[in-house]
Amino acid sequence: MTDAPRIILASGSAIRRAILSSAEIPFEVMKPEVDEDIIKKESAREGLDLEPLAMRLAEAKCMNIAAKTDAIVIGSDQIMEFGGRAYDKPATMAEAKARLMETQGAAHSLINAVAVARNGQIIWRNLDRPTLFMRALTEAEIDAYLDAAGPEILHSVGAYQIEKLGSRLFERIEGDHFAVLGLSLYPLLDLLRQEGAIAF
Repeated sequence: MTDAPRIILASGSAIRRAILSSAEIPFEVMKPEVDEDIIKKESAREGLDLEPLAMRLAEAKCMNIAAKTDAIVIGSDQIMEFGGRAYDKPATMAEAKARLMETQGAAHSLINAVAVARNGQIIWRNLDRPTLFMRALTEAEIDAYLDAAGPEILHSVGAYQIEKLGSRLFERIEGDHFAVLGLSLYPLLDLLRQEGAIAF
């Protein structure tokens, strides 16, 4: 497909890059310049729910890059919801421990929003909300996990990486595995086929 459109992932996320790479999607990476804190504060003032907030963030990342190119641009965002509250990535290992102590033995959801633009316009949106059921964990188990996993887990909003050691923390997951990782792959692949970006 020599005339296939370029694909750009508007994200600095290593796991989102890995998801596209594993499906052998030809893509480039451009990290968007978006102040997420400003968007979150404005959205809070508006009383915006978490799902539209996640989509607003995905669209902002997507359009920041799409304004500069005619390529297909993929933007994504993920928000963790637990007990009616939104959570950001933990800043320290102590905060990560507190997060795991709080969520162990309970269920939480990950709101995954994906927005795709072409020729400077949003052409597609997708929202997934998988639910993760964490098993009951002792403080000693959480400490052992954090010691083994290391500070890399600070890149995960839930303080775990389900694709690595974090899988040991859960009883089950309901929903799309790729949405848990941060990019809903199957509906995205369908969109890329429709746009002529991939052959199959």
